Amino acid sequence: MLNHVSPSHLFQTKKILFVVLSLNLGVSVLKGGWGYWTGFISMQADGLHSFLDAGSTVVGLVGVWIASHPPDDTHPYGHRKFETIASFCIAFFLFIGCYEILKGSYGRFRDGATTEVNLGSFVIMFVSLGTNYFVAQWEQKEGIHLKSEVLVADAGHTRSDIWADISVIIGLVAFQIGFPIFDPIAAIVIVGIIGKAGVHIFMESSKVLTDYSRIDPKEIEVLALGIEGIHACHAIRTRGSLNHVYVDLHIHVPAEMSLEKAHCLSHRVESEIIKKFPDVLEVVIHLEPHLPHLEHD
Repeated sequence: MLNHVSPSHLFQTKKILFVVLSLNLGVSVLKGGWGYWTGFISMQADGLHSFLDAGSTVVGLVGVWIASHPPDDTHPYGHRKFETIASFCIAFFLFIGCYEILKGSYGRFRDGATTEVNLGSFVIMFVSLGTNYFVAQWEQKEGIHLKSEVLVADAGHTRSDIWADISVIIGLVAFQIGFPIFDPIAAIVIVGIIGKAGVHIFMESSKVLTDYSRIDPKEIEVLALGIEGIHACHAIRTRGSLNHVYVDLHIHVPAEMSLEKAHCLSHRVESEIIKKFPDVLEVVIHLEPHLPHLEHD
């Protein structure tokens, strides 16, 4: 039977995402509201970025909930790709944010606007910076521990928030010393940060959805051929996510070997592969009789 994600791990993942959602909404309202009130475009952009964080977290929660379902008749391999689709949607949210921020920055360059910077702006941005740093570190640590694609993806998203916050703070300082042009420039820098995170998440999600090869077949072949009784190994394929890899391969065993011994040998191959590659979730092995005379025909 195929393995699926541990219910306790999924419960922990959902709990973390709920906390992250609350924090993202909180800093989004603070930055966005204050940015609109003061007219500071980069602060508005950063608020929108945090709001998109909250939206992507909701998508992540839905994906994790679906992924928690065990394999069934219609999804015999489980539902883990729904979590990957959720990660894919996070990237889509990021690209929407890039468009909105660029549109606002262009308007500022074209029309200009009255902007106000005060102590409250700095306080809010430093609170946001501290919150995002804590969330990114926490999500990354828990994502690796729980082997959650969504948590790791969202941690990358939140790390982009840290740099976005720093860009806004630089823009605030520049405005105070007489360089208001740094406000829309900081907003464009934020677009670059968001876009880079979005491309990374998009590429990693695409690898899972397109069954990108996860392990060099040569490494598996060398490992299998190092086991006594295996004469050949071919048709090696791997797929899945970074932390949940599926492997299938063909091995040749002596034609006179009993089915029982061949079965035990295949289990040893499986065990050795999982031992060397801890992220492998399942190994499917096809047994074939080794017939040397056929190789020369």
